[in-house]
Amino acid sequence: MSGNKMNGDEWVNELEWIPPYCKAVVALNKFYDVSNGQLIEVTIVEKPQNLDRLKEWIEYRRTIGKPVIAFRTYLTQVRKHAIGIQMYEDQFPIFIALDDYTVYVKRTWKSRYANMRSLIRYVLTYAGYKLKRKRLKRKVERFRKTVQTELCTTTS
Repeated sequence: MSGNKMNGDEWVNELEWIPPYCKAVVALNKFYDVSNGQLIEVTIVEKPQNLDRLKEWIEYRRTIGKPVIAFRTYLTQVRKHAIGIQMYEDQFPIFIALDDYTVYVKRTWKSRYANMRSLIRYVLTYAGYKLKRKRLKRKVERFRKTVQTELCTTTS
């Protein structure tokens, strides 16, 4: 891993290695979140100097018995070594490139947007990224389960 920052990030080498990730990924610079019925634009304004806070958060979640999956991999689309993080098996992972701490997500991550927003928010906040939140003048409707959607999910 020559050319990587690795400022005290040797702990990443202890994570499980998974085969290279060949699916298309995109860099994440901003995303939209919902707070109290308002749409919020969240932008990454500053990256951390190292991933020590991320390591502490992963260890903390494991000690309190909360799920977290952390692994190392190679992103073939952008040709970078990265750390991948998931909270649950059915989520898409968030990748943090080890050379410049750029955040990557699977290209189709918006298909599970509601599920991914909280994962992105938690990981970036606890990893030490500085985020700028801007309230947009737009109300957002929450998804409400109807009898029809419940029937569709139970039959499949």
